[in-house]
Amino acid sequence: MFGVSKSVGTLGNANRWQRTMLAAAILASVLLSATHGAQAQTPRSAAMVVDANTGEVLHTEQADAHVYPASLTKMMTLYMTFELIEMGRLSYGSKIRMTEEGAAVPPSKLGLKAGEELTVLEAIRALVTKSANDVAVALAQHIGGSEPNFARLMTQKARALGMRQTTFRNASGLPDSGQVTTARDMITLGLRLQDDFPRHYKLFATRSFAFRGKSYRNHNTLLHRYQGTDGIKTGYTRASGFNLVSSVHRDGKHIVAAVFGGKSAATRNAKMQKIIGRSFAKASRTRTRAPASALVARAAPPPQPAQRPQMQARAELAPPPQVRPAPPPPPAASADRGRSSIAVAKVRPVQIGNAAQEQAEPQRRQQFASAGMTAPLRAAPRPPAQEYVPRFVPETGALRPSTFQAQAAHLERVDTRPIQPPPQALPPPATRTAARTAPRGPFEIQIGAFGNAAEAERRMMQARQRLGGMLDGYASVSVPVQSGGSQLYRARFRGFDATAANNTCSQMKTVQIDCFVIKAQ
Repeated sequence: MFGVSKSVGTLGNANRWQRTMLAAAILASVLLSATHGAQAQTPRSAAMVVDANTGEVLHTEQADAHVYPASLTKMMTLYMTFELIEMGRLSYGSKIRMTEEGAAVPPSKLGLKAGEELTVLEAIRALVTKSANDVAVALAQHIGGSEPNFARLMTQKARALGMRQTTFRNASGLPDSGQVTTARDMITLGLRLQDDFPRHYKLFATRSFAFRGKSYRNHNTLLHRYQGTDGIKTGYTRASGFNLVSSVHRDGKHIVAAVFGGKSAATRNAKMQKIIGRSFAKASRTRTRAPASALVARAAPPPQPAQRPQMQARAELAPPPQVRPAPPPPPAASADRGRSSIAVAKVRPVQIGNAAQEQAEPQRRQQFASAGMTAPLRAAPRPPAQEYVPRFVPETGALRPSTFQAQAAHLERVDTRPIQPPPQALPPPATRTAARTAPRGPFEIQIGAFGNAAEAERRMMQARQRLGGMLDGYASVSVPVQSGGSQLYRARFRGFDATAANNTCSQMKTVQIDCFVIKAQ
C-alpha cells in the first residue's frame, strides 16, 4: 500500500509540474505576441530636408522607407483639384455636394449632411485647415466618380510626378495598410505644388477658416509661431504617428522638409524646427533649381483678331532639351495591374527668345558704328508667351467621372475663337458690375463708403483678389448716395442668401476687410 501511495503521489507531482510549465509557455507566448503587436504598431520615424533653391538634400533619415501618409494624402487630393481648376474643369465657385459616403466617414470632418453643398474654394480651405475627411471624400467622388477610382488617378499622378514609392487607396488618408509613401516622395509633392500651382499654393498659408458660423484653426501650428512658414500639411493616424510637411522662406532661403512618425504633435514640431534650423546654415540664397513644368497643357494667349489663333503650351518636363525623360514605370502594387494608365497631355516647348542675342546687340551696333556703317536691323523678337487657362467649351451638368485620357482629349475641344476686344466706352461705375450670374438672394455685403466711384471700384476689386475667388458669381456695385451734403459711393457685393452673406463677411474680416451685412430694400 505504501508503495502504491508513493507512486500516485509522484505522478501527481509530475502532472502539476507539467501544468505549470504549460501555463508558463502559454503566458510567454501571449506576452511575446503582445510585444510583437506593439512593435508592429510603432510608427516608423523618417525625415528629410531639401534646399528648394538648389534641390540639394540637407538632411536625410530613412527618407526612402515606406511610411503611412495619413492626412498628408490630402496634398495630392488638392494637387488633383488645382490641376482641374487650371484645365477649366473646375472653378473656385463650383459646387461640391456632400455624399452619403462622405458624411459617414470618421473625423476630422466638417459634419455636413448628405446633399448639403459647399464651393470648391470652401472645400480647399476645409482640407488645408480642418483636414476634413468628409470633404475629401465628396471632392474625390465629384472628380473621379468614386473614391477608389480617384485613388487610382492619384497613384497614376504620383508616378507622373516621380513619386515612385507612393500608392494611394483613398483621398483622405484614413487608415489603409496599402496606402504608403516616403519622406522623399512627399517632399517631391510639396515642391510640385509650389512649382505647378503658385497661385493656389498660397491657400496652404490659411491660418483659420470660417464656415457657417464656425471658425476652424489650421492644425499646422508652425504657421503661427515659426518664422517664415508658409505651409503646408499635417497628418496623423495611430499607425503613422504625427506627420508634417513644411515649407519655410527666410532671408532669401527656401527649405521644404518632411517629418514622419512623431510621438506627439509637440515632439514632431520640435523635430521639424530642429532639422530646419540646422539646415538653414547650409542652405543657399541663389536659386539654381529650375521649377518643373506643370503636366497640364496650357495655351498661349490668342493673337490679335486679324491673325490666325495658335495654341502653344509649355514643355511637359524641365530637364535639358537634349535629354528625353523616360516614361514613368507602372505602379508597383499588383492591384493596379491591368488597369488603363493615365495619359498626360504631352506638349511642345515654347521658344521664348534668345537672351544671349539680346545681350550682344549693343556690342554689335558699336562694331558697325566704329566702321562708319549702320547696323542692319534684326527682325523684332516675338514677345514672350504669357500663360493663361484655356477657354473650354462648357459641358452641362456636374463634373463627370473621368480619366486623364478624357481630360487630355478635352484639350482638343478648346474654343480657339479669338476673344473679342472690349467695347470702347464703359458704362458709368455705379452701374458696372462684376457679376457672372444673376443675384441669388436679397442680402448684400458693404465694405465701405468712398468719396468717388473709382475708389469704390478699386476697393471691390481688391477684395475679390484677397478672397481668392470666394466672391466669384456675386455682383459688385458702387451705389451713389448723398450724406451731409457730400456725394459718397457705397461699395457692395450683392446676391447672397443670409448664410452665404454672413460666412463671406466673416471670411473678409479674417483678411482685414471691414464689412457688414444688410438686406436689400
